[in-house]
Amino acid sequence: MDKTTNNPDRILTIDGTEYRLVRLVDKTATNIHHIISRKLHQKYNVRHPKNLVRINMREHDALNRFFLDKQNPREQLIKVFEIVKPVLSKWVKDELCTILYECDDDLFYDQDLLKWKQKKKKEKKSDDK
Repeated sequence: MDKTTNNPDRILTIDGTEYRLVRLVDKTATNIHHIISRKLHQKYNVRHPKNLVRINMREHDALNRFFLDKQNPREQLIKVFEIVKPVLSKWVKDELCTILYECDDDLFYDQDLLKWKQKKKKEKKSDDK
């Protein structure tokens, strides 16, 4: 059995198969989850209190593992929708498709989280003076 460990990445390779080591976390531990990822800070107001939620650390890790690079609610809902789509009625599929694929961000997300909407409001206020 060939066994190597890459400690900084917490990856263990056994017989050519990589395994990610999972740290032990207290089942009552919580931390802050950004619903819209901090990586999207240029487009969204990710530090807004509406975007922050305190959740169990184990759930937080599980969410991040499940959604991987899908770091906003629309992408995450689309992923779940694609998984459950076979059991949904045609009406529900049609409605969810409209919401997930056709709605603009300004209709889909809370206005407080959209940076470009706030800029437009500020410009209008300065134009009125």
